[in-house]
Parts: sequence; C-alpha cells; structure tokens
Amino acid sequence: MHSDLHVLAPHGIGGRTALGYHPRDGRPVACWVVHPTRREPGVVPRLERYAAALGLSGTDAAALREVDDYRASLTAAGGWATLWVGDETELAAEHDDAWLDALLDRGWAVVVVGYSTDLATSDNPAIMAYLTGGGNAHVGVVRAA
Repeated sequence: MHSDLHVLAPHGIGGRTALGYHPRDGRPVACWVVHPTRREPGVVPRLERYAAALGLSGTDAAALREVDDYRASLTAAGGWATLWVGDETELAAEHDDAWLDALLDRGWAVVVVGYSTDLATSDNPAIMAYLTGGGNAHVGVVRAA
C-alpha cells in the first residue's frame, strides 16, 4: 500500500487500507485497519465504542463475524475508501488498485480495530504480527455497498 496514506482522523481515531491474503485460497483480501492516531487517555474508550457500534468480535473468537449491513458498509471511489457506520461517514483513507480489486472480487473487507499507534504506519507483516502476537484487537467482515 501507499507509504504516505492520508487519513481523516476524527477524535483521535484513524483508518488505513491494507492488503492481506486469505489463508485458505491465497487470494488478496482488502483490509481496513482502525487505529489510534495519538496516545491520549480518551482514545481507548472511543475505540471500544467504535468496535461495539460495529459489533466486532475479539481476536479470540472462533470465526470472523460478519457485520450487519445496517451497522456498516464500505464504499470506494476516486482512490478513496470510506467506512460508513450507520448513516454517518466515520473514516476515509486512500486505497490503491490492488486493494480495490480485492474488495470488488470478494465483496467484503476484513475490518480490524487495534489499539497501537504503530498500526498507522506499519507494513502489512507488522500488522499481522500484531494480530497473531496477542495484540488487543476487534475484527470482523464488512460488506462493500
């Protein structure tokens, strides 16, 4: 993905696109990573409310939960992807063609809400290491609108 992603970050929460690969079929998977933009006392409760609004599961869940479409959806146009929660624009971030192709191919993206500011700039292997190494996160699948 782009190393210079521009993120709209209301209230200390940012988002970015990332490209992963499905463990079963090896094909690309569009991922949306939600992360704190700075360390401050109020950001963790805001991330918790955000994850709860989406209805995301913890990383210890047996399977990824599909987020109900009335809760959230993803759109992408003009190089920008938007994660919508309810009727409000919550987060927007740049995407590249490979990310868009994966979103359109599968019709969904994996959404990760994590608690490390490093997720804003980490490369994809570092994101996977955070998730598999016990980093606190909520995950789920959000459909493209």
